Amino acid sequence: MKLIVYKGFDNTFFEHIDGTPLVDSDVTDKKNVLKYDKKTRKKLDMALLSLDDDDIAWVSYEEYTLIKNRVDDAIAEDGLKLTIYRNNLYPDYYPIGFDLDETLVREIIDTINGDRNSNQSEDCQKFVAIYNALVNADGVLYGSFYNFEYDNDDKSVVSDFYPQNIAIEEGHEKSDYDIFLNEDVDTYLRDLVKISEIKPHVISLRSTNGELANRIQRSLQAYCLRHDIRLIEFNEQLPEDQELESELIDIAKNDIKIEGFEDFRTIKFYKNPDINKEIVDLSQGQIIHEIIRQAENSYDETVGFRDIFITASTGAGKSVMFQIPAVYLAKKYNKLTIIIEPVKALMQDQKEKLNKSGYMRVEAFNSDLITQVEKETVLKRIKDGEVDLLYLSPETLLSYSIETIIGDREIGLIIVDEAHIVTTWGVGFRPDYWYLGTYLNRLRNRINVRSAKDMNQRIYHFPICAFTATAINGGVDDSVSDTVISLYMENPIKYLGYVRRDDIGFEITHPGTGEKMPKAEYEAAKCQSLDERINQWLEKNEKTIVYFPYASLAFDAARGIRGFAGITTDKRIGTYTGRKIDEQSNEAFNETKRQTFEGFRKGTTPVMLATKAFGMGVDVNDVKSVYHYAVSGNLSDYVQEIGRAARKNSMRGNAITDFYYNDMTFMKVLFGMSQIRQYQIKKVLEGIYDTYKSKKGARSFLISPESFTYIFNGKNEGECINKLKTCLLMLEKDFYDKYNFKVLISRPQSIFTKAFIVPTENEKEVLNSVYGQYIKFVAKGRVREKQTTAGLLSDTGDVYSIDLKSVWETYYPNISFPQFKYWYFNSASTSKDKVEVMPEIRKFIAPRQKITVEARGELLLSELRETILEDFEYIANCLYTEFKKQYFTIEDFAKTIRERYGMTKARIIANSLFDLVDSDGRCIKHRSGDSSGKTYYTIANGNFKEYMRRPIIKASIMYTLTQNQNGSVYEGYVNLLSNSTSNTALKLLSIFDYITYEVAGGEEPEIFIRLNDPNKVRSIVMGNTFYSNSYVTRAKQKHDRDVAVLLRFFNELKTDEERWNYIEEYFLGYDVLTGVEIAPPRTVKMSRSVDKEHSYPTNMFKKWTDLESFFDESDHPVLAKMSDLGVPIPEYLETVIKKSDEGRDILMSWPSKDILVCQQDTSNGTIEYFGRKGWHAYRIYEIDYDKIKEELS
Repeated sequence: MKLIVYKGFDNTFFEHIDGTPLVDSDVTDKKNVLKYDKKTRKKLDMALLSLDDDDIAWVSYEEYTLIKNRVDDAIAEDGLKLTIYRNNLYPDYYPIGFDLDETLVREIIDTINGDRNSNQSEDCQKFVAIYNALVNADGVLYGSFYNFEYDNDDKSVVSDFYPQNIAIEEGHEKSDYDIFLNEDVDTYLRDLVKISEIKPHVISLRSTNGELANRIQRSLQAYCLRHDIRLIEFNEQLPEDQELESELIDIAKNDIKIEGFEDFRTIKFYKNPDINKEIVDLSQGQIIHEIIRQAENSYDETVGFRDIFITASTGAGKSVMFQIPAVYLAKKYNKLTIIIEPVKALMQDQKEKLNKSGYMRVEAFNSDLITQVEKETVLKRIKDGEVDLLYLSPETLLSYSIETIIGDREIGLIIVDEAHIVTTWGVGFRPDYWYLGTYLNRLRNRINVRSAKDMNQRIYHFPICAFTATAINGGVDDSVSDTVISLYMENPIKYLGYVRRDDIGFEITHPGTGEKMPKAEYEAAKCQSLDERINQWLEKNEKTIVYFPYASLAFDAARGIRGFAGITTDKRIGTYTGRKIDEQSNEAFNETKRQTFEGFRKGTTPVMLATKAFGMGVDVNDVKSVYHYAVSGNLSDYVQEIGRAARKNSMRGNAITDFYYNDMTFMKVLFGMSQIRQYQIKKVLEGIYDTYKSKKGARSFLISPESFTYIFNGKNEGECINKLKTCLLMLEKDFYDKYNFKVLISRPQSIFTKAFIVPTENEKEVLNSVYGQYIKFVAKGRVREKQTTAGLLSDTGDVYSIDLKSVWETYYPNISFPQFKYWYFNSASTSKDKVEVMPEIRKFIAPRQKITVEARGELLLSELRETILEDFEYIANCLYTEFKKQYFTIEDFAKTIRERYGMTKARIIANSLFDLVDSDGRCIKHRSGDSSGKTYYTIANGNFKEYMRRPIIKASIMYTLTQNQNGSVYEGYVNLLSNSTSNTALKLLSIFDYITYEVAGGEEPEIFIRLNDPNKVRSIVMGNTFYSNSYVTRAKQKHDRDVAVLLRFFNELKTDEERWNYIEEYFLGYDVLTGVEIAPPRTVKMSRSVDKEHSYPTNMFKKWTDLESFFDESDHPVLAKMSDLGVPIPEYLETVIKKSDEGRDILMSWPSKDILVCQQDTSNGTIEYFGRKGWHAYRIYEIDYDKIKEELS
């Protein structure tokens, strides 16, 4: 028997199908899901059951979704053959073939995007049961299904219905329509609507690289072939219109008063960077005019507009290119330009420069730079139209509603300065940069996500203009496309600046041995090299920036302490980092940095010891040298930093590095600090699914970050929350890539909090206050409960909820929501910047948090204390037995306890335990390690067991939980904010996987989650579907490649010409590592290369199941597959290769057969290295099982 499914076709198509429908019904009823009911499903079920072996029937995808589980059963039990034909004229979003009224459309969109959690109409429920997305593209509604065929275990045969073999011709003629494809389906759907309206004969095409962009392109090719439309390559025509030149020059001279300005500077750009290195000279004025033209186009809804992406080397005058358009758009249209800047000092510096030149219509809005009174004054200026340029950080922008900041002002232009940060810092330690594009996209397309509760939300029309000095165009390391995709830029015009700086020469020495040095010897050598340089710079009074990878190193060098003992210290040496080392207020810290910077600018402090914080936007044109103590970023970061030199005409600068083998350690350590790992992704997904189950199937819910931070190592709670945000976005993007719809949506904006309070006195006064309308009764007060120590556990007053969001919006709109919450929870603060929140009632209420704790498995809450104390005994014994008076790594610790806990759980325990119970390092000491970048630990005394026991013994929450004699769930209202031991106890129970818990109403922002397809998440969590996050894999591979690119740059290139050629090819997307003359290592038997002392032999094991504790749970299906095929168990696990860093990724090996299996995120370079040795290497999730079985037989 065979079932054919037609996906995304219209009624006319169904009317002409030559075949038997599964259920004979009106064609319109097959697509109109609003007509579906229990009878519809029953008819389809019965028809499927009645199919004979030779029967062939067809259904619409809508009908198939209704009986999906029944079809799966028929495939497994009855041998049903399933074929799905996709209407590939559309990119998995299809026109809705039935009528939806406006009210229902808004309700559906609200539900899918999480703006409505309950009280859904029956029609809405029917729609979201079949469709997971609804997009309004210029009045045409498109829907997306749940795309079951993309599941890894799906047994269907999937085919595109229409051919797509149309050639894309070279573009030498004018097109009727230009289209730019990226990962944004919504933008393409709007293009598709316009194409269907204007019926072009020729379309010019340009697209980014990416799985989704490629899928959309194949759809467009099928559409063009079907409608007889030619496709040609897009050919950018550079603008030459000079009409506004005089007016723009007038703004430069008389409004912002650029010192010495006579005419716009000419800048070199690549004419066709995707094709060759040909250079064209463009005036700043031409680019400014193009920005203005696209902004004006965006204000007219009948005219299409494009975003703009600009790279230009440091010193090219990027700020001029967005400040002049901002002033022009303000004067002519009263539009506001918002500039997103990464560094607070840079915002203030730009503002002060404009103020100094007499232009006062500019503000930098940032909590660390201005007091509360000033904030309110600034917001009033913005709303009153007195500000035309507004500088913000992404965190500030995402913390406010846009209307709170700008009132009813119109946005004329959004500038994203230093745009390369969007996909570098965004994926690392500032995830709000990664979320920025989603935020801006929602502002520009609110018609698609407009809340039914608030019909007055405005739609903003503005182009995005992204500026950076360093971005790689195309190729393996393409950051231009990554940034364009992340910011949802629409068909951007790209100006890619000439990257060579012939006025900067390189002085790269190799004073070391070329091999790894002991730490003390390395530090002494580096100190001596730097000291000799500093004395030269001071003697010649040469203005020099010295870049350090860590702020602590810069301060140590300035003071001559630790690894820099004996180095020259001098009052002419300044220090500038983004981190406070001494106890200083924000105001004092910023003033110190300002004075240091002024000393450097004037030349009284010619040598600046700095981190990356001193770089972006630094306007000092007479820097002679840039010295790198050690690089900490990739080649792109390095080029941006050396670009601070020689910005004055006729000056020649130096890029200096004394390169040692150990230098790359810093880069590895910094990556390790921000790296997300596959097991952490899985644990986050498990936590989300656990929360979903606890909400009784509600697809939209809030999660408390505190209940997830145990997954990540780190003393700083904020850093762990940032890692959680990064994990959530990695999950969201990866699911979207794999399934072509948003399986999961996360919104880490802090505007969802509902807090809980207990009135301590004057309850009536509290409820009758102006805030009373936002206070709702929740639960009766509890009798006073006491421990045996007489410690009070709960209040007698009743528990109420208070809607902080509404209080903030109504009474405190001029501060950000995070600030509002901070001052609410910290009312006892004596800070001079303190904001009194609800002063009329605050002293009469006590904040409480709603906590829900659920014991996992068969455990009871009353058993938690005894169970975890037994674990502490075991762990203490392991540590003191295995590592007493020895140094060990976190991975060593995890391996020691894996037999009891399994590898995934052991890693989480090892990563988190030390920081949780001994954050000050009184018992567990650590030091930085060797070239591997690892941190080594040692046990300083015998007290660690007591450090582990202390939170469990002392925490009041443990008493509360253990009093619950027969239960596995506790729910109550407690004050966790003032009880750090209770917080630690809950995290300890979590890392040992004994509980899941939620905290609602706390100071930390809750994160909104929407699960559009819980079944896909459940299948992964339950182990039925294999899952590996591709963003995690790519991040590790990119890091390895960045290291390889830098090593070649520093070690193999000899002349300035060679190095600038290398840099240029790198930025133009050439693969600078291909064609490298690599002396192939002598083919050698792997058995001779294995470090048997440090590798783990398996001769004591008999079968694959014996090895499970060595692997993450997600790897167990691979082991089961190897076992089923009869593949012999490996000879070694965790295999180490002698005298090589390349072997640290090997999970298992058969040295006698020259075969090994690596981690999934092992770089291509490492795989190729093994291949050159004559070994056959597999990534664990890319094993060719038949081949490896044959090789090992």
